[in-house]
Amino acid sequence: MIHTPRPIRMSKINTRRGEERRRDPMLYMPAPARTSISATACIIAWRSGSVNTPTKADRLRADAIGGPQCAIIAPSDRRGSPPPSFHGEAMNCPQCGAPVTAADLVCGNCGALQDHSMARTQPVAPTPSAQHRRLSATTLLILLFSCGLLSLIVASAVGGVVVGLQDRELNRRAEADKYYQEGLTNFATGKLELAKADFEYVLRLEPGYPGASEQLTQVVDRLTVKPTPTSVTLTNVAEQLYQTAESAYRARQWRTAIDTLSQLRAFDPDYQADRAKQMLYEAALTYGTELLADDRLEEGIAYLDQAAYLRPLPAEAALQAQYAKLYLTARGYWNVNWPKAIESYGELYAIAPGYRDTFTRYVEAYIEYGNERTRAGDACTAQQQFSQALALRPDAALQAKLEQATQICLTATPAPVTGTSQTLAGLFSGRAAFPVFDAEGSRVLAASAANPVLVAAAYGDQPELQRFGGSLAYRSGAGLYVDDRIVAPAGAAWPTFSPDGQRLIYALQGQLYVVSINGGEPTALGPGRAPTWGPNGLLAYAGCDADGVCGIMVRNPDTQDAPTRLTGSAADVPSSWSPDGFNISYYSNVGGDYDLFFVNTAGGVQQVTTGPGNDIAGAWGPDGAHILFLSDRDGEWSLYLARYDGTEATLLARAPQGGDWISQRVSWMP
Repeated sequence: MIHTPRPIRMSKINTRRGEERRRDPMLYMPAPARTSISATACIIAWRSGSVNTPTKADRLRADAIGGPQCAIIAPSDRRGSPPPSFHGEAMNCPQCGAPVTAADLVCGNCGALQDHSMARTQPVAPTPSAQHRRLSATTLLILLFSCGLLSLIVASAVGGVVVGLQDRELNRRAEADKYYQEGLTNFATGKLELAKADFEYVLRLEPGYPGASEQLTQVVDRLTVKPTPTSVTLTNVAEQLYQTAESAYRARQWRTAIDTLSQLRAFDPDYQADRAKQMLYEAALTYGTELLADDRLEEGIAYLDQAAYLRPLPAEAALQAQYAKLYLTARGYWNVNWPKAIESYGELYAIAPGYRDTFTRYVEAYIEYGNERTRAGDACTAQQQFSQALALRPDAALQAKLEQATQICLTATPAPVTGTSQTLAGLFSGRAAFPVFDAEGSRVLAASAANPVLVAAAYGDQPELQRFGGSLAYRSGAGLYVDDRIVAPAGAAWPTFSPDGQRLIYALQGQLYVVSINGGEPTALGPGRAPTWGPNGLLAYAGCDADGVCGIMVRNPDTQDAPTRLTGSAADVPSSWSPDGFNISYYSNVGGDYDLFFVNTAGGVQQVTTGPGNDIAGAWGPDGAHILFLSDRDGEWSLYLARYDGTEATLLARAPQGGDWISQRVSWMP
């Protein structure tokens, strides 16, 4: 059975309105729809058949949509093609469900605006006018975007240019400042051509640079004074410097004279060379001496050194410079290293006991070091320091300190120095002594085959045992000692006993002296250093012969016979004699490191050690077949025992590191 849809009933009015809506949809369009359309369409073409005259319905439609703003034109006046049309399709109104076609703008039943965008499946190609409008809009968007991008690029470029210009301006100003200062310097030193170029360059960089034009004018005026500007200008500058220096010299303005004369000699060494040199020497000598007297020691020494560079100083000025240097050295050790302070003040006291407060500081250094050792529990060392101070300056309070330290030292058990072995177990005969160094200074350690325990025998270095006796000679800050007696002044070194042990030879400031072990006036023996007195009475030392060739020299110190040279290097240092008196042990660095050698009194040389490191201070043993020596062959200074030819070397004791090892001595006696 076929079902027939029931027709929808409409009133006549609705039927008529529907027909009118289909004929003219906009006439009965709801207000919102009309407003929407009027916002987008202001030109209405009527739909009547009349070609030239709009109908009443056309006017009503125009008024309903846009009011008086909309124009009514005839179909023939429309430009371009009619609006796009679509193939008609059957569809229903989404509001009331009444059938509508694609051509209906509004529903004929309810008047609802129809949206056919989803149903338009076959659009008619847009008219050329529409394509033109779309192209124009797209082009406009592209142009707007391009203009914006171009604006950003231009803004960035302009910003970069501005920053670059600012940097360039700063760099140009810095460059101008630099060359302006160079121009001033060159002008002041008489380099006028360079100064002219500097100021011209500044003005090219910055035409309004302050002062550049005025300086350039002055330079040009100076250059154009004579036909030969360069040489004449240099001469004028030298002459001006000379006149300034001479005026300061006559006015005893030594500092100005020295500075100006130094500038003149650097600028033109040939200008009034002799006179300028003479004035500079005298000014530096006088000013340096005045500064020393004014307790400005560092400055005074500097000016005296400047004078000494030009020519030798007078004897008194040279002594004052030497005293000042020693005094500064000693003062630098004050309250820092008492042993070094004692040594330095002792050296100065030996040659200039009245120089400034040398004597007072020398005594106080002994006392302060004694106090320090007392606090450390080292009464024996303290006793030695108090004893030295008391010998220089008697004092009741100091005497009490000495007695207390002596009492403690007599009851104390000797102890090995920190950092060394406690015994010399390998020492098979005789007695031995050698130096060690630590933060407190230098000490002499001693032991024997009968009692191999190492004890601190003295505070000092360069020990020398008496061949047949119990005395010990050594170097200390105050001078050379035999036991506790000073027998030579500060600065004396290399003590060596005579064969009978009653005299001592030592070196002081490049000269050899002989003195009784009980003290007294020494006798000069001539130039030399590092003496060692042999068992047969001959003396070996480092020196030079009459022809100026240096090496180990041998002579009899009790005669005036000329010495004999046994070796040929100034680096050879004799250290001991063999017991038979025919061979001398020495060390030298002729091969790079220091090695041991021995030389026969007839002149034959034999090398004893050749390994890496330094081997020094060989001491011949009582048996004549072994030697003791110091070496750092394994990286630390230590005492070694070996055969006389260097074989079978054995480590006996480690020594605290530090000190002047190259100028040391080991002693091995029966």
